[in-house]
Amino acid sequence: MFKPIEGGSVYKVEDNAFGFVYECQLPPVGYGVNSITGELQETDIIKRSDIPKEQFWERYQLPKDWKERTRKEKERKKFDRDYFDPYLEKIRVREWNRRLCGVWFWNYNPFKKESELLYITGTHYLYCTYWIFQGKYMDFRITDMEVWYVLKYCETDPDCLGLNFLTRRKLGKTAISGCWAYDRTSKRPTNQHCGIQSKDDDGAEEVMKKAIVMPWKKLPDFFRPIYDLMKGDDPNELRFFNTSRRGSTAETEREDEDALESWIDYGPATEGYYDGPELDTYISDEAGKVEKKISIKTRQDTVRYCSEIEGKMKGKQLYTTTVESDDTTADEHEFQELVYDSNPLKRNKNNRTTTGLYTYFLPAHKAYHFDNIYGHANVETALESLLNTRESLQEQGKLRSLASAKRKNPMTLKEAFSVDGEHSLFNPIAVQEQLDKILWGDKLTELGNFEWKDGYAFERPVVKADGSIEYVVNEIIWNPCPNGRFEKVKAWSPREPNKVFKKGEKFLPNNNYVMRIGCDPFKYDKTKDKRRSNCAAYAYQIGDELFPNEFDDVATIRYSYRTESTKSSNEDIMKMAWYCGCQVLFERNINHWKRDFTDSNCEGFLMWMPGEVEPGIATDGKGTVTQTICNYTESYINEHIGKVYFAGLMMKESGWLGFKIEDTQKYDDVMGFGFALIAVKGKKYSKPVDNTRSIEDILPYRKAI
Repeated sequence: MFKPIEGGSVYKVEDNAFGFVYECQLPPVGYGVNSITGELQETDIIKRSDIPKEQFWERYQLPKDWKERTRKEKERKKFDRDYFDPYLEKIRVREWNRRLCGVWFWNYNPFKKESELLYITGTHYLYCTYWIFQGKYMDFRITDMEVWYVLKYCETDPDCLGLNFLTRRKLGKTAISGCWAYDRTSKRPTNQHCGIQSKDDDGAEEVMKKAIVMPWKKLPDFFRPIYDLMKGDDPNELRFFNTSRRGSTAETEREDEDALESWIDYGPATEGYYDGPELDTYISDEAGKVEKKISIKTRQDTVRYCSEIEGKMKGKQLYTTTVESDDTTADEHEFQELVYDSNPLKRNKNNRTTTGLYTYFLPAHKAYHFDNIYGHANVETALESLLNTRESLQEQGKLRSLASAKRKNPMTLKEAFSVDGEHSLFNPIAVQEQLDKILWGDKLTELGNFEWKDGYAFERPVVKADGSIEYVVNEIIWNPCPNGRFEKVKAWSPREPNKVFKKGEKFLPNNNYVMRIGCDPFKYDKTKDKRRSNCAAYAYQIGDELFPNEFDDVATIRYSYRTESTKSSNEDIMKMAWYCGCQVLFERNINHWKRDFTDSNCEGFLMWMPGEVEPGIATDGKGTVTQTICNYTESYINEHIGKVYFAGLMMKESGWLGFKIEDTQKYDDVMGFGFALIAVKGKKYSKPVDNTRSIEDILPYRKAI
């Protein structure tokens, strides 16, 4: 469906994600393209009635005497190998032609009040005629027809590795993927290998059994190639080989047939399971919900080159999922990045996306309220129903339930990746909207490191005019680096960077009135869930009423990193504070930082809270400080959410959308930013007099002439 067909037409399917349009090339009416030979050949036009309203898809059923006539045919073949029942053979030839070329049929459109001649692909014909999934035959639906179109488009596009297919639950994604995999592997060419992986180790086995093996068992024999009978009736893989041990009756009956020598198997969810063998067909079921221990990006990069051989897309892959996470699910933003990198509108010079895949998203309202006769979804009533539910929750102020409703029935790709806010402590709608702007827009932050100028820590030697050497307070330089430990807002830098002076032997910051840092350090021991905790710190620019700035009340630097030692981590925070010229409010239950700052004569960078006997702030067992952080954070989100540029501070895995007050050790970013807010609100500094502008600087005095 990728290449234009002479005398054919074009059916356009929007991706509903990025604005790409799949221009699916249909064959001329009454024709189809043979999926094995690629040749255009005649096929059937089905019309069940001359009355328009009685024209719809009706599944073809084999004749009632099929089994009996087949039995007699087999008996005759024992004596005459060349014999076949002409009546049965005519059906076999016709059904194979339909499977290979697709068919046309008349279908009434209740919205247009007229009948339309539709084309369905050969695999779609197999799907809605013979495929039995979980005990049921598959209905014809317009949305399924378009999914099969897009799949065929990807199969025939030489620059496409395959498809990411995302939609709401219960729309038959697994059934579609099983039928697609079987159709590709159970016909020529020979020596085809299909592999299956899922979100966890058990998931792939379930897909194999319920989406391939069980439907395969119920197919007519002419769609079941020779297979290895030694695997039994419930095989853990389908091997289309001659049986290794001879003697079976079924084997004897088909001994003249050539085996395809193709097979379908499945593996655990690990990244490297299929590293090595070629994959002609690959299924990644529930790719957006893999376990925490799995990196979907790493796995995709591994299996990609099992199908892309020497730069050619020799195999095709299908990723299907709903995007619903739970406590066992990995960072779903990895999959979101994979989807974003599968945008057909963004290609490299080889005309390929970053992943090689394309994306197709089917919104909930376009696959809702099906009529169950003609296969059309009532988009208007579905849209009205979903919006009514959302409006009601909005009016009741149930924002968390509203966020959950959007996630379960997404109408946009962004909603598919939105957080299920049912248990979110903070306003999930506001946070999710800002997170979407960050993740789906231009990158507003950059990674990098802070480094001492010329490599000298704290003080730098300078040669004077007379040749003598003088040591001056050194500077910290920002060095952008894709693997850097720090993340900084791209367009921001301090008004007066490195505003540090030396008094005696001590170094003191002199920019406390405009910058503050909050830090949640780490210990050597592990957190409750055995995850190594990071040191998290945020630099915050305080608003200046006289000279407002676009970065007022903005977290400008983020540090969320686990170094090999606490000393190394404390040195990182020291550099961050030096660059900003301000103090740091540390969480005091862990106080190794006090020693390291003191040893470097930088204890002046440690913030003391009013009434405290030592620097830092202690989190008591009563949760008083944590509750204060929650209150300050909620207020900040309500007032300044549009000024948040760090996705890590908002994501469910590490930030506000998933934060649980009873499990603060898991959310280093939330606590680090919370300490920054306490540092801002808990202590005031006056602007140094020598740096204060006079009234004449603001309102210049002018003499009369």
